[in-house]
Amino acid sequence: MLGEYEPVAPYDFAGDEAAVTAKYQRGSKLVASVFNKYHNGSHRIVDATVIAALMREEDALFGLQCLVEQGPAAICRERKESEVRTIASQTTKAVQGSWIPTLCGGLLGTPNTIMRNWDNLGEKSTLTAMQEYLELLEKLLPGWDDQPMFPVALSDHFWKDDAAATACAACHVDFSLQRRRHHCRMCFDIFCHGCSPHVVELQLSPGAPARPLRVCTPCKAAIDNDKRLMEVRRLVQENRDLKARIQSIAHDTDTRVHAQMAVAATLRTNAIAQGCNMTAVDKSIQDKCRDDDPGAAVLDLHIKTPPAHKFRPSESVEASEQLRVANRQLVLCLKVAETRAKKALERVDATTAVLQEAIQNQRKPWRPIARLVVPFLTIVDLKRLAQSARPFQAYIATHDLERSSCYRRAFPHHFRPQFWMWRTCCDADTHKYICDLADALSSHLGHPSDSDDALHWSSIMLKSSATWSEAYSLVVAKCGADGTLEHDKQILADVQRTFGRSSLRKQTRKLALHAAQDDVDAKKVALARVLRAFTATHSTLGYCQGMNFLAAFLLTNVHWNEAQAFWLLTAVAVSPQYQLMELYRPGVPLLNLRFYQLQALVQQLLPDLHAHFEAHDFHVSMCASGWFMTLFTNCDTLPADAVVRVLDCFLVYGWKCIFQVALALLQFLQPDLLQVDFEAIVDVFYTLDDNALILHPEYLIHAAHAMPVTDQMLNELQAAYELEFPGTLGSLRPYATTPSAVQVAGKAAATPTRRTRLLPSLLTALSLSNSSPTAVDDDVGMLDVNCKIS
Repeated sequence: MLGEYEPVAPYDFAGDEAAVTAKYQRGSKLVASVFNKYHNGSHRIVDATVIAALMREEDALFGLQCLVEQGPAAICRERKESEVRTIASQTTKAVQGSWIPTLCGGLLGTPNTIMRNWDNLGEKSTLTAMQEYLELLEKLLPGWDDQPMFPVALSDHFWKDDAAATACAACHVDFSLQRRRHHCRMCFDIFCHGCSPHVVELQLSPGAPARPLRVCTPCKAAIDNDKRLMEVRRLVQENRDLKARIQSIAHDTDTRVHAQMAVAATLRTNAIAQGCNMTAVDKSIQDKCRDDDPGAAVLDLHIKTPPAHKFRPSESVEASEQLRVANRQLVLCLKVAETRAKKALERVDATTAVLQEAIQNQRKPWRPIARLVVPFLTIVDLKRLAQSARPFQAYIATHDLERSSCYRRAFPHHFRPQFWMWRTCCDADTHKYICDLADALSSHLGHPSDSDDALHWSSIMLKSSATWSEAYSLVVAKCGADGTLEHDKQILADVQRTFGRSSLRKQTRKLALHAAQDDVDAKKVALARVLRAFTATHSTLGYCQGMNFLAAFLLTNVHWNEAQAFWLLTAVAVSPQYQLMELYRPGVPLLNLRFYQLQALVQQLLPDLHAHFEAHDFHVSMCASGWFMTLFTNCDTLPADAVVRVLDCFLVYGWKCIFQVALALLQFLQPDLLQVDFEAIVDVFYTLDDNALILHPEYLIHAAHAMPVTDQMLNELQAAYELEFPGTLGSLRPYATTPSAVQVAGKAAATPTRRTRLLPSLLTALSLSNSSPTAVDDDVGMLDVNCKIS
């Protein structure tokens, strides 16, 4: 089908002794020329980079050269001693030594080092020594033997002293104070300014970097003539590479297509045996392949390439134009080959996929039913369905149905705390962090576990457990009385503000935590205890405004169970999925990134609103700071029932959901925002009527889901922010999408994982370990010294 291919194989240079010898001679000649010029008054025409590289391995190079030229050191030494004894017995005439010892002893001044290197080489073969010499030279001067892309100075010419020239070598006019001497860096002769006005990119020796240097007019003419040949050489090599790529694509694609066609033939036989509707299968293949004949032969992948790349540049420089035409044709041929290969592979892949799906649907008729039923299932229904049979579990995991159901249906109210903890602990690092902490605290409570099994994520928060409550009580007890911790003053002040009416909210909406005014004082105490316990066990983080609203909202949804709220807050905060530790740490570095990302998204998705904000010098951070710092839990903009749905989606999709909700709000309020000036823009967000459609939880979530925001967009904006403000984010990693719970849950329970990155270990903060329980002295403080307990 593809015809015969021309073999395209790399040349085995290392195995050709003649080629190695020829290249070694060129290399040794280059090294000798550079050192000769450097040590004999022509150092100004030696490139500093080249001589520095050669000087580093000078002894090794000449040691190898001695082995190549004179053989092993022991044999050479024995031969020399024999010659000396013979000559000494006949006459006292001076011995005529080899140029190598003369070079080593006189020119280089380090004969002992060279001799040691020579001795260490032993009795290596000449070919091996030459290969090592060339490898070392290639390491020092990469590409020294390649076809040069720039002109190279004449290697057999030396620097000419100014006093040796009284007249210009070209125009023969005598030099004077007005007509000064200038050296050509190509031939190193001396010319006047008028005869050497040119500056070209020039290499002083092979392997040297090209530098702008002065050359004379005759050398410039020679360079211009040689440039055409260099262009020819470049085009020839590029055209050969293009043809090799075309042949490789055709050959690889042909192999893969034949393999896939064999698989497709087997699947078609199985489909017929299973009783599949082959007419419908062929129609589906035809629709996917967009081909009138699904059984048509595979595309002919052979591409006829132009022969112009075979011209020899040494014969004529006239071939350059034909080579350019051939280059353009080969580039087009490469694109055609890639397109045909892609289409051929897509065709056989589509055929295989359709046949596999038909066989699976024939074997498992429940799959089409499942696709129709899924939109009506809650997360509880999906969990029960996954537990009923392995095929259902695999189907739900493959299509990531548990995560996608969050946008369609809310978490069940009576199971919401458990689902929140379950989603948070789907991250393996968070799961291990929380369970290790609970294990360590339990060991110090003096209540041995009834089972030898380690805590599992499925047991967390699923029911009220005395162990979890006692562990929380232990932390609270170690915090001491109010006012003893570093952040107590700020925490107590913020607790009062948390239960006060918002000064921004102009409507009469009441938060869920205001529902029962008779026990507000007890709720304030509970909130303060949770915040103090959290900040004490996370001393490197401390306390930040915004935590109070998040903790209060969590307390509300766990029916003011302090232990459950503490563990849930800890899990959400330390999880790398949500990056709250980076948001709340001193300096709030992540907050500025969130402002930057939201500003860019508004500019991209709501350009009219962005232009209006710019015209009134209004930055989006003026309204978004509360959204980001509290995750909307301050309820200044959204009611509590809508915030619950926002947190549902946040714990599943992360920060992408927060941006989608913010953009949905801005899009809904855009007509009103475009009508007001700077002073009234903020008021629009806090004067929303309680019956506004955007405040309906399900409408808000569906509107947010329609906003085209992806994790990739957020990561690209983060990269742009780091380029614009380097060093502000520290070692923060790009946000990664939360994995499917079904894929992670089993792995998290069975496989030990590393601890959460960049988070202070609560085990260390509580001075606990995973060793067997031991008695702890009551006088020893269990909180870390960094907790600032007075």
